[in-house]
Amino acid sequence: MGIMRRGSSRPGSVRRSRLQGPEVLESRQLLASNIAGYLSPYIPSDLYVRNPITNQREFVSAQSLQRPNDPNGPLVSNQGKIVSGKDRAGNEYTITVHGPGQVIVTDTTPNDGALDDDIATIQIVGSNIRSTYVTGSTVASARTLTNGVVKFNQLIAAQGVKSIQLNGFDLTNSVSPAQSAATGIFLHGGVQTLQFHDIVGIFDQSTGAAPYQITIGDPNVPLKVKPSIYLDSIYNSVFDSTSDTIPTTPITTPYVQFSINGTVQNFSIVSATQSAVAPNYIAGSQDGTVETWSGYPVSGPPPAAYQFFYNIVGTTGRTSLQALAVDNLKVRGSAKNFTAQKNTTPFTSSESGLRYLRRATFGGNADAVALDVNGNIGDLTFKKGLGDPTGVYTASATVPSTSETGTATQTQLLPATNYGIPAGSTGYPAAGDLGGVVRARNIRSIRAKAADVHLITAQNPDFVSLNQPGTPDYVVQPGTAMTNTAITTDGSINHVNVTGNLLNSEIKTGFNYQTYLQGLQGTRRASRIASYKQNGDLVNSVVSATYIPANGVYNQATGTAGRGQIRGHVRGFAYGTGGRTALGNYGAGVFARSKIGRLPVSP
Repeated sequence: MGIMRRGSSRPGSVRRSRLQGPEVLESRQLLASNIAGYLSPYIPSDLYVRNPITNQREFVSAQSLQRPNDPNGPLVSNQGKIVSGKDRAGNEYTITVHGPGQVIVTDTTPNDGALDDDIATIQIVGSNIRSTYVTGSTVASARTLTNGVVKFNQLIAAQGVKSIQLNGFDLTNSVSPAQSAATGIFLHGGVQTLQFHDIVGIFDQSTGAAPYQITIGDPNVPLKVKPSIYLDSIYNSVFDSTSDTIPTTPITTPYVQFSINGTVQNFSIVSATQSAVAPNYIAGSQDGTVETWSGYPVSGPPPAAYQFFYNIVGTTGRTSLQALAVDNLKVRGSAKNFTAQKNTTPFTSSESGLRYLRRATFGGNADAVALDVNGNIGDLTFKKGLGDPTGVYTASATVPSTSETGTATQTQLLPATNYGIPAGSTGYPAAGDLGGVVRARNIRSIRAKAADVHLITAQNPDFVSLNQPGTPDYVVQPGTAMTNTAITTDGSINHVNVTGNLLNSEIKTGFNYQTYLQGLQGTRRASRIASYKQNGDLVNSVVSATYIPANGVYNQATGTAGRGQIRGHVRGFAYGTGGRTALGNYGAGVFARSKIGRLPVSP
């Protein structure tokens, strides 16, 4: 009787050589290929390299770059397509060149044969403005707690570069050891996109700290591309570590200066302010890396008791954007002591302004901001007001003598709610300076919202807390939208929409600001404001179209009304309390030969 038995499926050669080696297993195939990403095998990447187009991380291992017989290999040279190093805190950085060119990285200790300190110079060579992309990434230290930021002193490229994106890199003069070379960015061949983390400027005048220069393009050859600049914060603090005098004079010299020899497509930053930490602490403690500091504050921002040492007006350096024209200007947060113009300094001549400014948006309060434009401005938006109203008084009252004050009368500033503000924390208007100046040929639209709010309680003390005892009930009213501000146009303005009060300010059309600065009459031509809407009051402020006040006083009986027209509605009143406008005039209200709508004038 036969036995039906299936033979082995293994090859005969394997069955015959039973003891010659490991048994050959049958092949296996994966039945499903759609495994979820989180179940896929992990592939380690030693270097943080990003794709410049997709911004996704690429897998590059250090072992793949090892070349035992090449003394100029990527791992042993500071020049190449990929250069990696660390600073003293252990923060690791990787700079990669995609496309033509290479990068040369030099740290602050170039003679020790290793990239183990802050970066002195990042130099890009052999690049092409149409096809070279440079990316940089950082990884926080694994041995100590850091923010993962790597400092560099210079960025240089003689040829053009398509894009430079250095995520986690700060431009600063506080690299260690200190460098004698000027801090700045010098891209004479041009760049289409420039992006990095922060600019940290701590300028000690006692040591002769030089301003930062961010130069794009050759002054003799206009750029053929429109650069776009994207930054986080610009910290700009100017102080004198050897002086006992508290600085109060505004700083008008640009200490962070962008010089763009062409038209800027996008200039987008988070903020431009003084340093978040007291500059003397940063300088004395070498940015917090040594513990020899014994002054005030010990660390962190200055407390209210020491704020007057580092007041906003006297220590905030000027940040200047110098270009031929600007398409889009955007500051997401606050802008302090910021200017945009064609020359180094705004309003110096009739040709000092930009050719045009298509759009400008300020998300936080804009204080001491100057926009000098020879041509037209498209849209202006101030989401938290133009000019800082903190500590600005609107009127004064004479207080008679009492038994406590003696025989002398006293002058009391109003409103009294401004009392108690720490000295040095107020803005430029409180110091008697301008909160903002804008000049243009014509402006399409202006939108300004209040920088603060007013909380109003019931007049009768018994009705202050109606819902819950001990908790006052408020009526919220928009505060001040423009403080010590002058917005002028040679021609007209199409639309103005203001939510809040105007304080010591003027919006004036048909007025040449540069002529006014020369001591001549600025009102020169016919103009109009096609639509003016305001939800607030005019306090020592004037909105006018081709109107000349008599001896600096706005009055319908004595002023000269030219061919001007204003159409609109003000849901508030005009109050003249004796204060002066930003153009040095007195009065309050809306003035024009032709007024259509509710446009009040102070009595």
